[in-house]
Amino acid sequence: MKTLIDWSNIDLNSEYERDLDILSSYDFDTLLLEINCNVKEINKLTVLAQFEESLKANIETARSIVKDNLANIVKKAKEERES
Repeated sequence: MKTLIDWSNIDLNSEYERDLDILSSYDFDTLLLEINCNVKEINKLTVLAQFEESLKANIETARSIVKDNLANIVKKAKEERES
């Protein structure tokens, strides 16, 4: 059974949720798939542009996750500092 994650309210007391990646992995297979699907003319500039677009999207997603969880992160960081 798959566990559904509420990315807007990560439970930092859960070892499983605490170990989740904030930034998703991005590998060469993914980049090549994106190039094949999204890039009409393949050259150094278009490949770099696709990479930059994907990187920006990943950063925006990570930023949103952190912002949604700032209260949880601050609370847990303070708890850990005090212990």
